[in-house]
Amino acid sequence: MAEYDYSKKSDAALEKMIEKDSGASVEQAKAAYNELSKRRGDMGFTVTMILGGRKLDEDSKPVPLPKPRPKNMPKKSKKTEMAYGGMAGGKKHMYAAGGMVKDNPGLKALKKASPAAYNKITGK
Repeated sequence: MAEYDYSKKSDAALEKMIEKDSGASVEQAKAAYNELSKRRGDMGFTVTMILGGRKLDEDSKPVPLPKPRPKNMPKKSKKTEMAYGGMAGGKKHMYAAGGMVKDNPGLKALKKASPAAYNKITGK
C-alpha cells in the first residue's frame, strides 16, 4: 500500500477515519490517530481503543486449526468373569477363576471315608 500524507487532511476527516464504522483499514486508522495526536497532543485514549471491533484484514485473520486427536488410548480391560463350574441339581454353578471348592459337611465326610476321592474333587 502506498504511503499517504495525512498532514493535508482536516481534523474532522481524521476523526471520521478513526471511528469504527468509517471503512478505513487498521493501518489507515493508526496513521490518522498518529497525525491527530501530533496536532493535539494527548488524545485521552490509546490507538488500541480505536481498533477494537474492526474487521480484520484478510492477511491477519486467524487460520482455524484442526482439533487435536487423542493419541492411542489404552483399551479398557474386561472385568474378570466367573468360570462355568458345571451343572448340579439342575442349576448352573459358577466358580471364581480357578474353580475353588469350599469344604462343606458332605466333603468333610467324604474326606474321612475316601481321602483319594476328596483329593480328586478339591485338588488338594
